[in-house]
Amino acid sequence: MQKRTWLLTIGFVILGICSAQSQRERVFSVPLDDLQTWSGKVVVPVKAKITGHSGVHSVASDCEMHMGAILTGYKGDPPGWVLEPMNLCLELMPDKKIKKTSDWEALGDNLVGTTIEGSGVPRLWPEHLKVDPRHADSNPAHATEVHPLVTLSSGHEIFDFGSFVHAPEGFAGIKPKTAQAILTNTRVNVREQSGMVEIIFESSQIGNFAELQVTVDRDSIKEIDGSHAMEGLAVAAGENPTDVRLVTVKGSEVNDTIASAQKGKRKHVTFDSLVLFSLNPDALFAAAKKSRGQKVEVETPIQLILYGPPQAE
Repeated sequence: MQKRTWLLTIGFVILGICSAQSQRERVFSVPLDDLQTWSGKVVVPVKAKITGHSGVHSVASDCEMHMGAILTGYKGDPPGWVLEPMNLCLELMPDKKIKKTSDWEALGDNLVGTTIEGSGVPRLWPEHLKVDPRHADSNPAHATEVHPLVTLSSGHEIFDFGSFVHAPEGFAGIKPKTAQAILTNTRVNVREQSGMVEIIFESSQIGNFAELQVTVDRDSIKEIDGSHAMEGLAVAAGENPTDVRLVTVKGSEVNDTIASAQKGKRKHVTFDSLVLFSLNPDALFAAAKKSRGQKVEVETPIQLILYGPPQAE
């Protein structure tokens, strides 16, 4: 009897380990052609049918309105997208008849069922591969987002959200320990077959926004259609830094900071910034080209979308 109990205990332990491993691994697929389009870019054009939207979240959440979408011609798995303009709970556009937060939600109501054009940063991050069916219209199962959404065109109206990309006071992010775990423990492999790239994401933690210390290599800064991409390091408090790709969006203050740094004399520029975790499409595409049906590990898999120094409370 004791032997059987011992064997059952071992079985449950093994089952628990396997379950923990499966929870850490997240798998999704993206067309190779799309990775190639996103590679080397920061902001890309999109055309999407809006399926639903959330309310405008508070600043203590993420201050955004999430819009579920189907992108024209996209064949990834899962197929869903979410479009996310930044800081709508704080930013208004009286000239566009947006005079209060509820006006953004009214705009969302008008967009549902229509096809819009826009642009933004393609964010690949498998945090929502499974979702609550009750909210599937505004938050479909997805690993792909336009985040931040930078422009939106509907009919004769054009909205420019570039200046909305900043780090407001009171914005909540994940804890430094969680952020550091993402930086140091994330491993990504890709396998390309018949034009589709399977992305295998493994990490002990996952999250979205965080406050990190970032160091930019001035010589690596590239201006891309007014936005910037660069190589650098990122670290949470008191930990070893990790190599990352960093991007900033045209129209944001932090983008202007990087433009000034590119012209400056300092080899490295270090500052605290609110960041949004993403996968690096440039590195994913480079690894996929080497795949030939075999798994290839991605070098420098993390991309950080910079929102700028957090405001003092």
